[in-house]
This record gives sequence, C-alpha cells and structure tokens, in this order.
Amino acid sequence: MAVKTSKNKKQNKAAEAKPTNQNRAAKIMFAIFAFLLILSMVLSAIATY
Repeated sequence: MAVKTSKNKKQNKAAEAKPTNQNRAAKIMFAIFAFLLILSMVLSAIATY
C-alpha cells in the first residue's frame, strides 16, 4: 500500500510539471506582448510630438 501511494505522488508531481512549463511560457509571451504594446505607444507618442 505504501509503495502505491509513493508511486501516485510521483505521478502527480510529473503531471504538475507540464502546467508549470505552460504557465512559464504564457508569462513570457505576455511579457513580450506587453513590452511590444508599450513600445508601440511610446513610438506613437514620439511620432505625434
């Protein structure tokens, strides 16, 4: 019984690793998008000034 429990815990940890990588990728993509959006607003402000 104890062996099965430890195997289940290992499987849960392995299953949780994939969403963590997806969350990291999503955060990186959001950061790039936010940076491009801010950069475009700054360039637009400079162009109109």
